[in-house]
Amino acid sequence: MSASSRFAVRLRALLKERGITYRALAARTYYGKSYLHDLAHGRKPPTADAAQALDAALDAGGELAALACIHDDGRWMLDCGTRWRHRDAEHLADLLVTTVPTPDNAAELAHQWLIAEPPQRYELSAGRRVGAETVDRVERRVRQLRRLDDHVGGAETYAMVAVELDASAGLLREGTHSEVVGRRLLAVVADLCQLAGFVAEDAGQAGDARRYYLVGMRAAHAAGDAASAANCLSTLSYLEASIGDRREAVTLARSAYAGGRQAAEATGRALLLERVAWAHARVGEADLAERALGVVEKVYPTRDPDAVPPWAYWLTPDEVEIMTGRVWTELRRPLWSVPILERVTARYGHEVPRETSLYLTWLAEGLVQAGEVEQAAGAAGRALEMARRAQSHRAVRRVAELGRILSEAAPDVAAVNEFLDRAADLSAVGRGRLGGQ
Repeated sequence: MSASSRFAVRLRALLKERGITYRALAARTYYGKSYLHDLAHGRKPPTADAAQALDAALDAGGELAALACIHDDGRWMLDCGTRWRHRDAEHLADLLVTTVPTPDNAAELAHQWLIAEPPQRYELSAGRRVGAETVDRVERRVRQLRRLDDHVGGAETYAMVAVELDASAGLLREGTHSEVVGRRLLAVVADLCQLAGFVAEDAGQAGDARRYYLVGMRAAHAAGDAASAANCLSTLSYLEASIGDRREAVTLARSAYAGGRQAAEATGRALLLERVAWAHARVGEADLAERALGVVEKVYPTRDPDAVPPWAYWLTPDEVEIMTGRVWTELRRPLWSVPILERVTARYGHEVPRETSLYLTWLAEGLVQAGEVEQAAGAAGRALEMARRAQSHRAVRRVAELGRILSEAAPDVAAVNEFLDRAADLSAVGRGRLGGQ
């Protein structure tokens, strides 16, 4: 039996077991009924994206995604969207820091990262003194992990970052090194803690995220890196503003900016200020939020591209505009937010599904505020499609919140009810793809 035939047989069985029609499956996955019918009868081979979407829609636990990753000769495809099962782990660690993550190779790099031994452990097992070259290598790995997270959600990257952090902390704790190298290792641990906190929240582990941010702040402080310490505290404020104590978030954000503004370069200062603006917006303090955004407009254009810290590389002009639009949505100013978000979200797509999903939800909420409910439902549908791809608890949570907003605003609008039907299984998708979160 060919690989596509095996996939077809299992797809038909799942449809029967779940009691789901092709029409309902098409609504959940955004694939046409005729195409799904062809897949279910082996007339067309599944793509990795289609297999992932069907796996999620049918709560197949990765089975369909895995079947789509097998050639007819039984070999696993490295570029498939599931965890690589190959037993040969002889990938050199250097490969992981010489290849730049892209939408096309991110899944393969993630799989390689999971099976490769961190080089930090080689240093310890060999009893070597930790030198600058080792720290250079670890810093490159951290930069790549950050870029990998652009394309692979926290459900996939959390384990990688946790392992990397443990290995780097081991160098600091057990290795022998000079004071200069020790400070650099502390800075690496701080950077990894901030990243670990972000991906932990993205995987639905908010408690772990809080712990990582606070440990990172202490490590950065010990390293003498006030800007990195401020970033850890500022990211914690962002978490609290989103799902915790909003008033506490304001205090954290303002403290982070006060403590880091002198040490951070322009991009870092702009990032700290954006989180101040967001925290104020979440408690409805429009004047203070607007004031912080005004300072961002002055500071950000003065940035030096060669001096941007690794934790702020992602703050592009588009990201600055996105935050402005989100702040205006939060403050219920759709005439300001919608034009910004419509313009900028048009430049985001499948290569960054988490961000695309999140930003579309803010556009949709702004459209609801403007009374454009059908347009809002359309944006919500696109956000839902991206959330299914993203492997992100954050994206799932935000789309679910948007469903509540739409339901309360226009419960009798057909487009809204259609979106709600499509999103009905979203919590199950989140549990299936995010490790029970």
